[in-house]
Amino acid sequence: MERRRKTDQMPGEGDPQDVETYRRAWHSYVMRRNLVVVLFVSFVFLGLLIGKLKLGEPTDFAILFVWVGVYLAGGWWLTEWKCPRCGKVFGHRLWTQRCISCDLSKDEVAAVVREK
Repeated sequence: MERRRKTDQMPGEGDPQDVETYRRAWHSYVMRRNLVVVLFVSFVFLGLLIGKLKLGEPTDFAILFVWVGVYLAGGWWLTEWKCPRCGKVFGHRLWTQRCISCDLSKDEVAAVVREK
């Protein structure tokens, strides 16, 4: 009988350790995604704060430059999220919906996590 590869299996078909791997991977993804969203939204508040404080142009630009660096680092960290099925980078864009290597979707991972 032909054995199926791990990447051919649907999420949750494996042993309980695989389900735990999916759960941890999904929670890692949600944490990374939420961080990027908070950093993006915080730019508005940072701009308002800088406008109120009136620290001077060089200081304002320095603060914004550091914030942009933190945002880019957070975005990079999100794109480096590993696929729980194949272990490779899930996608090279912030909001990729399917793994570029094994075609696993984020919805399938979320469904496995919700079932447990």
